[in-house]
Amino acid sequence: MPLNKLQILALAAVLTILTLSTITFAQTASCYTELKDEGKGMDAVMENCKNIGTFSVGGLYNGQWQKLTYYYPQPWKGTYLTINVGGRYYTNSVEAKDGILMDQYVTQAPTVVGNKLSVKWMLPEQIEVEEALELIQNDTLLHIIIKNQNQLQEFNVGARILLDTMLGDNDGAPIYVPGEGLRESENTYQQAKNLNFRYWKAFNKIDSPTIVATGILDEGAKTTYPDTLQIADWKKSVVTAWEYKTDEQTSILGDSAVLLYFGTEILNPGSVREIITGYGSGEPVLTKITEITEIVLNNMTGQYCMGEDARIKVDTGSRISFNGSLQVEITDKLNQLVYQRTTPALGMDAETVKTTEYIFPVPENIKDENYTVTAKLLNQEGKEIDERTTNFSVNAARCGVTEQTQGPNWLLIALLVLIILAILALIAFRNKGELRVTKIKDGEEVVVTVYNNSEKTLKKAVLEDRIVEGSEVDIKTLNVKRRGTRLHLDVGTLKPGKRITLEYKVKNVNVVPKAVFRWEGGEKSSK
Repeated sequence: MPLNKLQILALAAVLTILTLSTITFAQTASCYTELKDEGKGMDAVMENCKNIGTFSVGGLYNGQWQKLTYYYPQPWKGTYLTINVGGRYYTNSVEAKDGILMDQYVTQAPTVVGNKLSVKWMLPEQIEVEEALELIQNDTLLHIIIKNQNQLQEFNVGARILLDTMLGDNDGAPIYVPGEGLRESENTYQQAKNLNFRYWKAFNKIDSPTIVATGILDEGAKTTYPDTLQIADWKKSVVTAWEYKTDEQTSILGDSAVLLYFGTEILNPGSVREIITGYGSGEPVLTKITEITEIVLNNMTGQYCMGEDARIKVDTGSRISFNGSLQVEITDKLNQLVYQRTTPALGMDAETVKTTEYIFPVPENIKDENYTVTAKLLNQEGKEIDERTTNFSVNAARCGVTEQTQGPNWLLIALLVLIILAILALIAFRNKGELRVTKIKDGEEVVVTVYNNSEKTLKKAVLEDRIVEGSEVDIKTLNVKRRGTRLHLDVGTLKPGKRITLEYKVKNVNVVPKAVFRWEGGEKSSK
């Protein structure tokens, strides 16, 4: 039966729509590259047309792929990278209003090689940047590899990663922070202040979450610990390429995000810096009905010095209403009890996590000690229902902080009182008000010492020593961070009569640059 004109026109319109739909799908599909592994339970997709290198991540839950970042299973310009080169902010997203879009500098389009999906840029300063997503079991490792290809100039280079978290259908995913509990508002965590946890989690809902993602901050050599972590409202933070100021009064439950900052470091010609962080599927915080979920120390290394405060935060959680007590005990290496505190009436509503803090002053008169912290959760009848332990230690040799004068020897004073008083009077007269910074190199051994012989307490103090590029350094002093060609020690407060020592070994180096000690209101170089 022949078709009339109206039927012919209708058929032509349908064919046209189908053709256009096919072309649109092909164009959309060609604008992203996917790396999926059902065996590992992870899926990553990366944009390759515009906002190149922006991405999204999904995870496999009970046989179904679920969103871990917004817009999955397609890439999203709201999850992106910033590279800070001497105060110039290069980003791979147009969302950052004060950033320079990196699309024009792409040298390698998103490409899958093995279990990695990577893209490369060459910035105008001849800084090569590679972003790679690597799928491992239940996790995606994000690698940022930065190389200074400029043979004439060094640059201060850092990176920021913004993750637009979305768990399942919840774009305002609450964030769990060990030692802080479940965060529903903005906050900033910094290494020198309160960034002392190894992971964070995001939930699809506060009560009985079915989709949980875990951000891995510290797994030994596998990942790079950030300088700053921010929990933020995505709509406010996304427009900033680098600096963002959080507000604890601002809720994240409408649209949450996590920002990871890896601060600037000097990158000499030919030098390479690799940053790795992890984000993937994870277990819920609560695996039992009522339990101790985490013990967090304010010093993540678990190593303290004499006279410091060990701040211990214990997280407890419950799926039901609970009213019991929490007991914390600290024992030394001889299993002798040195600290015990009990928090009675530890009330928790259903589906909540509560944080309780305890402070243990480390004794001044010990040299080496290992402590065990035991937290016990008790019900109203006093019966133990959960227990968790952790450890920390004190090692005087690694602390580098000693009294400048030792305790008096009364027998010696009785014999030599006049001589000692004369010597002390002479020293006090010559050194009053003096701050001395010395640096001594003996073979491979280097010792930098700061003596506070003044009568003032020096606050916000830091000791920084410069080393030769490529030096092989073995650091002996605790809590020293290597940042490129600098060794950095946060001293904090240096009281009168105290000294701080930085000790390390360096091989095949004869040059000894000066060390610098800075404090609030001044600085002094080594002699």
